[in-house]
Amino acid sequence: MPRKRIIRVKGNRRLIIVAICILLMLFSLWVLIGYLPTRGIAMPSYTVIEKKPDYEIRQYESFIVAETNRQGKPSESMSSGFNELFKYISGDNVSQSKIKMTAPVIRTSADEGQKIPMTAPVLKEELEGASKIAFVMPPGSRLEELPQPKNPSVRLRVVPPHKVAVITFSGFATDDTIEEKAASLVRALQRDAIPFKSAPRVALYNPPWTPPFMRRNEVMIEVD
Repeated sequence: MPRKRIIRVKGNRRLIIVAICILLMLFSLWVLIGYLPTRGIAMPSYTVIEKKPDYEIRQYESFIVAETNRQGKPSESMSSGFNELFKYISGDNVSQSKIKMTAPVIRTSADEGQKIPMTAPVLKEELEGASKIAFVMPPGSRLEELPQPKNPSVRLRVVPPHKVAVITFSGFATDDTIEEKAASLVRALQRDAIPFKSAPRVALYNPPWTPPFMRRNEVMIEVD
């Protein structure tokens, strides 16, 4: 093999190795950036009561949420509601206090207390209708001690102890995926003859930049 060709081949190999190293470094940085914001983040306390092959049942203790109502497509309402609530915990409140971020961010039907027949068309309507977006307040928070929101569309509310059936999944929580998981959970509850009390809720645990395989998403339905 001519000397020039050998040098060219070695040079190409070096470029490939450098490119692979750069890609590995960028991938590692992406994973790190996705992991750090949720490391040790506070969440509502719950106990797993029962594990089924395709879902689990949890008993949640009482917690407090800051929530706001939103209209529009699920992804749009989640984004606008998140921004409004993030302003509240960042100091847009009467005492200009900052509140620690917790997980998950929860999206529910605007009328989540209404029990509905879970047929496919009704389920789709519930998932795509008006929504409540909620941030969970830090554990140990007391309603009378939390700063009052300046924005009247943001409200503080105590969520009483409750029991939910939960499907957990990774990847991107697109509207279609959420609808599919919610329908799957409804079918599983009907199969197991477990009565449910609410429309599906969506719980998202990670920032938008988190790698898909590291994401934790859940669909919940309150059950008896």
